[in-house]
Amino acid sequence: MNDEKHKLKIQGMTCANCALSVEKSLKKHGALHVNVNFSTGEAIFSGNIDVQSFEKGILKSGFKIIQDEKDVKKSKISILFLISVIFTIPLVAHMFVSTDSFLNNPFLQLSLTIPVLLTGGTFFLKSAYFGLKSGVPNMDLLVSTGFLAAFVYSVYGSFVIGHPHNYLFFETTASIITLVLLGNLLEEKAIKKTTSALKDLEELRPKVARKIIDGEKIEKIQVTQLKIDDFIRINSGDKVPIDGIIASGELELDESLINGESRPVFKNTLTDVISGTTVISGSALVRVTKTYGESTIDQIIELVKNAQNQKPQIQKTGDKISSFFVPSVIVISIFTFLLSYLVFEKSLQNSIMSSVAVLVISCPCAMGLAAPTAIIVGIGKLAKFGILIKGGTTLEKLAKANLIVFDKTGTLTTGQFILNKLNYYKESEKKIKQVILSLEQQSNHPIAESLVRTLEKEVGPIYLQDVIEIRGKGVKGTDTEGNTYQLVSNKHAKTITKRILTSDLVLFNGTSVVAELWIKDQVKEDAEETISWLKSHGYRTMLLSGDLRKNCDEIARELYFDDYYYEKSPEEKLKIIEKLNKDYNVIMVGDGINDAPSLALAHVGISFGSATDIAINSSEVILIDKNLIALKTALSIGKQTYRTIKQNFFWALSYNIIAIPIAAVGYLKPIFAAMFMAFSDIVVIGNSILLKIKKGN
Repeated sequence: MNDEKHKLKIQGMTCANCALSVEKSLKKHGALHVNVNFSTGEAIFSGNIDVQSFEKGILKSGFKIIQDEKDVKKSKISILFLISVIFTIPLVAHMFVSTDSFLNNPFLQLSLTIPVLLTGGTFFLKSAYFGLKSGVPNMDLLVSTGFLAAFVYSVYGSFVIGHPHNYLFFETTASIITLVLLGNLLEEKAIKKTTSALKDLEELRPKVARKIIDGEKIEKIQVTQLKIDDFIRINSGDKVPIDGIIASGELELDESLINGESRPVFKNTLTDVISGTTVISGSALVRVTKTYGESTIDQIIELVKNAQNQKPQIQKTGDKISSFFVPSVIVISIFTFLLSYLVFEKSLQNSIMSSVAVLVISCPCAMGLAAPTAIIVGIGKLAKFGILIKGGTTLEKLAKANLIVFDKTGTLTTGQFILNKLNYYKESEKKIKQVILSLEQQSNHPIAESLVRTLEKEVGPIYLQDVIEIRGKGVKGTDTEGNTYQLVSNKHAKTITKRILTSDLVLFNGTSVVAELWIKDQVKEDAEETISWLKSHGYRTMLLSGDLRKNCDEIARELYFDDYYYEKSPEEKLKIIEKLNKDYNVIMVGDGINDAPSLALAHVGISFGSATDIAINSSEVILIDKNLIALKTALSIGKQTYRTIKQNFFWALSYNIIAIPIAAVGYLKPIFAAMFMAFSDIVVIGNSILLKIKKGN
């Protein structure tokens, strides 16, 4: 089976039923795991299909595959609306003048209605025809049936029966078309606003870079042409075009794109710079470390695009409702006419108008828009805070989470070790520190590097000869006086001395203990704030680590975890997560290779942008910055988005449940029904757009 994902850009989709029609066609052509989003105009699927055959099929349904964004035709809705409104205004005006006014002439009204029918009316009729042809009737079928019924009734009454003053409903025909076009126009503009976050991200990607040629010459080239190990010049005011490392120079950067933090970040030699960030001041020579398409900004854009096309469960429910909504409304409209005319003995005119009002006021699009618009805004908002979501379904799972499980090292801690305590015996403190510094300078171990950074500020090294690092055991060397020192782990120390030691590292002179060192991994500055916020918002917190018990005891007490596990292997971690999944909606936060299985098994796996590739690939949420506080933002926006989706669905369902019966009993004229329908979508989209300005709780 081919699980490779394919993406097609589809033009012509205007509602959820259009998306269902394209989805149905793709499945018919052999596509698997199909996901079509009409608001983004994208179809994502797996499996191999004959694209040409598929395109021929959807062309018959009124849709088209777009190979190049340049080929996307501008919407005609604004032009159609302008034409329609010009002819509709004099038609509606007849309602406010005397019956003998020239505006009540049936030939004039017919003449004014025909251009509206040929422009805006044709637009809806085509869509309705293609929907029926593909087996998925859409909202435009309801609109078309409504205005055609009013038009035929007016023509029949005015020109066949010969009583025009009793049958002049041409304004109803034109008003329905014009008002629904207005709704579509407003909806189109609103949807563009929901997708603006992605466009903003794409604009952050520079097109040109200054490449250094032959060590000094500067040549402006396309970013797409840059290769790994190329050198580029970045100056004040530039946007970093591609990921790299500063070879020389200093930069002050605005990295709010990555971490949502407005404070500038200072970078100097051998530190990373991230594509899309802005240089506030400084100049630097940067060595390229990633090619175009692989840089951070490219990954952000791709993840945001993919995430916007994934449907949460609540949206799938909405799609199911939309699929049988249109046929149901048509049935209700027919029953409305029959009951009104035959049972309640209302006039033919009133019965038809009530039936038309039912058709026109119903709005399945609102349900189709409820989830995707909110998801697009929510994911875009998260991206601006440096939080990447791999799927729209993840937002729903974030909202339902109630247990947050943390790895320790690199997740809650910085990975930067400090000398917490030093006990020394027989020799001076200075000599001991000099020996430790001189030994650890020869090691690449993270703890050794941290000790060197600490001790270099206090003492200088001494000369040691025959220095060797015994992997997994420690470092050994001899001074000029013949003393052989070795710095080893507590575990290895037990093979040298019979003394019971509680320290992390032990320094020996021969077989005598001359110093004990207690090492501490620094807790991240925002760890306490993050855990405190989680607990205050009702989340249960847990530490799940492979580290020693004493280290886990300490951090569990410091951060007030509800529960914690220590000295657990990756296999044991996996079993614990599997058990927790049965009782909780679990989020696992980790960054190491050993966390990958647990990240994949948890309901939501969260890792950092600095984490291992395996951990990132196993996660559904990526915090580009190392700050834990971003977890608070992710959870808050996840809840906001899910809440907005539920609000949208509540409005969409409530509107239809209330509006359709009101129209059925004859309390709404078709013209007002069209007005209410046109603006119902705007309420849903507007509520989604409000997500942009909502603050976290």
